[in-house]
Amino acid sequence: MKLLIDRYIFKEWLKVLCVTMMLILGILMLEDMYRNLKTFLEHGASFGTLLLYYSYVVPNCLCTVLPISFFISVLYLLNDMQSHNEVIALRASGMTVFQITRSLWIASWILMVFMGIFNAYVLPYASDRMQSILQKIEYDYQIQRGGSREQLGLQWHLCLHNERAGHLWHIRTFSLYSLRGDYVTLSFMENGHEIERIEAKTVAYESDRWKFYKGKRWLFSQEAFVPRRFIPFESWELQCEETPQLMSYLYKPVKHLGAGELKRIISFIPKDNPRFLEHRIKYYSILSSPLICLMVILLAIPFSLSGVRTNPMVGVSKAAGLFFVYYMVGSIGKMLGIQSTLSPWVAAWFPNLFMLILGIGLYWKLAPK
Repeated sequence: MKLLIDRYIFKEWLKVLCVTMMLILGILMLEDMYRNLKTFLEHGASFGTLLLYYSYVVPNCLCTVLPISFFISVLYLLNDMQSHNEVIALRASGMTVFQITRSLWIASWILMVFMGIFNAYVLPYASDRMQSILQKIEYDYQIQRGGSREQLGLQWHLCLHNERAGHLWHIRTFSLYSLRGDYVTLSFMENGHEIERIEAKTVAYESDRWKFYKGKRWLFSQEAFVPRRFIPFESWELQCEETPQLMSYLYKPVKHLGAGELKRIISFIPKDNPRFLEHRIKYYSILSSPLICLMVILLAIPFSLSGVRTNPMVGVSKAAGLFFVYYMVGSIGKMLGIQSTLSPWVAAWFPNLFMLILGIGLYWKLAPK
């Protein structure tokens, strides 16, 4: 009997979840089409390219849509059961609140594991692919208009300091399309002193290695750390962990960075670099988001099954209010993290842990026993 009730509740919840997800995803897709579709069509993007682009938009939205949809669906279902006296009937038969909501607890753990795997592996890939398609549409359009390949995706004054490897880069101009640049300087540092320098007129990134052309290799004195002599060269190669894409990511606003780009940045930049605290907070926030699924259950049950019977839409309004509180707490945590009051990891997990503790307290106090 209890297994039959679990299946019934799970099936009804799954219906509401699917409808809610499709509705929210549809709104987000329409919003993206409103912003970008006209530009894509003007740039001559093919139907296949558009289909591929929007197939990657969906997983990029899913990490936000799934927790919200789960919250709304659980609140709606429990409020609906409460309004139709189903909860009263089940409790009169001797079932506890946990037994009634057991299938929802199982669903929350399944979704939490799914989101953890999804955010760690699928989301970075989908984010990278979506950005690549956007770049391809823009570059193809510029080529159709007669633009020079050397000028596509042109970046000025690319700079990067790889403290681990002791590499200090400066490239005056670099094309992210042709992967070629002009007037590059690469300094090799050791204990804060320059021991070698590469200066070249042109540089290219091919086959995962840098190729320098028409330049000089300066060797420095180990005692005074001043240029001692130079060796001219026609071509010189270097294989290292720095890439043109990584350099370009560092100059993007944080809000425009996807999960894949953030993952590359924080794996490359030392943890004590204060300039990239916001990057770490955002990436750790993405990784911590699966905890929301557990938080949903802890908040939904007290709000739905305690008190008088209400219209199911009241649950939706409660969801909006609770998520407003969640994002307010998240903003406070982010601000404290950027100011170094909290570590990036604590700042990212702060809103989820706060709401989780609040949920445990409400569940313990308000949920019917």
